[in-house]
Amino acid sequence: MDLAVLKDLAWRAMGTRISHPGREPGFVYYHGQRVAQIALQLRELIFPGEDSLDEVILVAGWFHDVGKGIEPHWEYGALVAREMLKDFCTPDELEKIVEMIAGHTLRKQREYPSYVQLLQDADILDHFGSLEVWLNFYHCASHSQGVDAALQFYAEEYEREVASVRSLINFAAAAEIFEEKVCFVRSFVERLRREARGEIVWDQKKAKD
Repeated sequence: MDLAVLKDLAWRAMGTRISHPGREPGFVYYHGQRVAQIALQLRELIFPGEDSLDEVILVAGWFHDVGKGIEPHWEYGALVAREMLKDFCTPDELEKIVEMIAGHTLRKQREYPSYVQLLQDADILDHFGSLEVWLNFYHCASHSQGVDAALQFYAEEYEREVASVRSLINFAAAAEIFEEKVCFVRSFVERLRREARGEIVWDQKKAKD
């Protein structure tokens, strides 16, 4: 596959598109770029040296949300990707990419090959951690809401969301990364909550050191 051509194709399809409310233009493109890289890093971590499908994983990551905005986006996206990519991939590569796109949200609904599971976990991981904070803040700002709305989400909805997603992760390594991301967000939100009340959060000992 000519990855430069396919990356450009992904940009032309998604680079400036507003896929759904509360997301910046091009969100699905940049999300796809990150998910692809996360999936490759997970592959190397969990299946070191088994790189024969790396290009397939990369391209599937780039295009996994190409159908976003028309639901069910994973089914529509698989159809769109099949048509878009048919002249750029071998038949086997295309079938695997389409399989990954079609299955990326259907976690734990059947036994998926490891390359599909890698994309599923990478998609989850990109929605948590510092990028999740950004998504929450952008959503609030685009709806003319302030910091109180963001804090309300973390107080009332965040832990339920974490619990519902945690059980869908396939690999132990991805689960560990997920927990680290959640711990970071909890720590950040606690500091935000205090500073939003006008508190000075200051560790004098650390400052002197």
